[in-house]
Amino acid sequence: MKHLALIIASVLVAATSLLAHEGNEHVRGTVTALSAQSITVQTTEKATTVLTFTSKTTFVKGGKPARLADLRVGDRVVVDVPKGTKRAAEVQIGTAVAAKTSK
Repeated sequence: MKHLALIIASVLVAATSLLAHEGNEHVRGTVTALSAQSITVQTTEKATTVLTFTSKTTFVKGGKPARLADLRVGDRVVVDVPKGTKRAAEVQIGTAVAAKTSK
């Protein structure tokens, strides 16, 4: 199961690189907080970024249109952000990070 989650995350990152929107930066990481107005992402570099939603923000999950309601704390995301802003243009939703179990 852990390998499957890693494969899915890798495919998501690779696909977003291929489908990158010109003029946008990409914030990749895990959702740590969420509201109707904003998303907080802990990036892969362990920095925290807060991005705001606009009426034009779109959501995608599994290559299909999604909604804000489909997004959860713990989900892996790639967020397209126009350069020089903190606005989420598109949020690509991956899988939730699996909880670590101790043996």
